[in-house]
Amino acid sequence: MFPREVRTPHQKKLVIYRYNGDPSVDEVVPDPSGTLRLHWEGEIVNRNRKRWKVYVVRNDTNLTGSRDPILVHRVFLTDKF
Repeated sequence: MFPREVRTPHQKKLVIYRYNGDPSVDEVVPDPSGTLRLHWEGEIVNRNRKRWKVYVVRNDTNLTGSRDPILVHRVFLTDKF
């Protein structure tokens, strides 16, 4: 099965990484130029010198505090695979 790619050319966004379901260690990566690529479920990624598997991806739109909508790309990672 091929991942469905969500195309957001140069749309500013926030990418939020959550490691092993622990909200106290969320990593927020702002992407004001929209150049970071989006992740998909089942993908293996390298973060913080470690390999992680993406097990859930959620995309939301944040309208608070901005005239333009900001995509919030939440990536839930696990090291248990």
